[in-house]
Amino acid sequence: MDKPTDKRRPNIDPDQLTAIARLACDQAKLELEGWQATQLGGNAGNPVSLGLYRISGQGRVEGVKQEWSVVLKMIQSPARLGWVNMGEGDDPSHWNYWKREMYAYRSGLLERLPTGLAAPRCYQIEELPGEITWLWLEDLHDCTALGWTLERYARTAGHLGRLNGLSELDGEQPDWLSRQRSRQWVEGLPHREAEWEHPRLLERYPPPKANPFRRMLAHPEPFLERLEQLPQTISHGDTYPTNFLSRCAEAGQEQTLALDWALMGLAPAGDDLGQFVYGALARLPEWDKETKSERLFAAYLEGLRESGCRLPAEQVLFGFTASAALRVGLFQVFLLGEEIRASGTSGQTGPGNPSLPECFEVRMAREAYRLLEGS
Repeated sequence: MDKPTDKRRPNIDPDQLTAIARLACDQAKLELEGWQATQLGGNAGNPVSLGLYRISGQGRVEGVKQEWSVVLKMIQSPARLGWVNMGEGDDPSHWNYWKREMYAYRSGLLERLPTGLAAPRCYQIEELPGEITWLWLEDLHDCTALGWTLERYARTAGHLGRLNGLSELDGEQPDWLSRQRSRQWVEGLPHREAEWEHPRLLERYPPPKANPFRRMLAHPEPFLERLEQLPQTISHGDTYPTNFLSRCAEAGQEQTLALDWALMGLAPAGDDLGQFVYGALARLPEWDKETKSERLFAAYLEGLRESGCRLPAEQVLFGFTASAALRVGLFQVFLLGEEIRASGTSGQTGPGNPSLPECFEVRMAREAYRLLEGS
């Protein structure tokens, strides 16, 4: 039996791996001959992530060679790294609650998603000492050879709309779903110390007085209150396009495979669209931003309608733009702040560039203001 030699890689029991490999290739008589572990990610960014590996190998079924692969997702309590208020506690509504993805798979709800949307199969959940959990998941691959088109992004936006059109799944609204995620981000991320006149921030943002996103962060309560008054729907919570793959279903239709359900929760209609549109804009440079945004919003709205959500389009648009500005923008400000601190250039100021093209969160904040003030 081949084993990883890298000490950072998981120490896997061969008998356990045989059982999981049999499930992955649907061969009850599979006998393993060898396996390898390839690190895909983890150990950086969110402290819940301990490691992500593709475990692949070879075996035989009654003498016939059989290839197989699975994904091992290792998660941990942030308390193991000394983090505070990052989901390490027992509050299941915390946006980063570290046990959420385990509960999502264990509940079976991810096996009953709306038509067109699917999650990886979960073969086994293993809770280990020291607040660590291993999720053994289906290894998925995208079936598109040349990358996603605008139409393919729109199809996924529609699938997200079908999900977000639900206030519950199969009559359930579990207590482990995150709640008030945007409010938690506004209150928890250190945007109040942002140096808006620093040259690095002015490479992305207009001068502070002309920056509606900065004004939104300075006075977020009207936006948060309005978002919380909207219908709270089932949300994936982490919809950057890298968390989605395309699979050709048996009937010939493409299915959207949604990965990473760790931030799943209840959120305003439109919330899941923000990160998705932000990522799609960067991946489709041949289309202008307005055309892309309008096409994806229309597809999303259609998906909501298919799930029975009849919320007026302008309310959905507010949920989309306000959530997008807060979620995408807060993360960008956090990253820029970390970059400034690492470079040691804190305290410098610059004149700003009033003609700078509007970045995503500034454009979203401007539209959210229009909708808020016109209501």
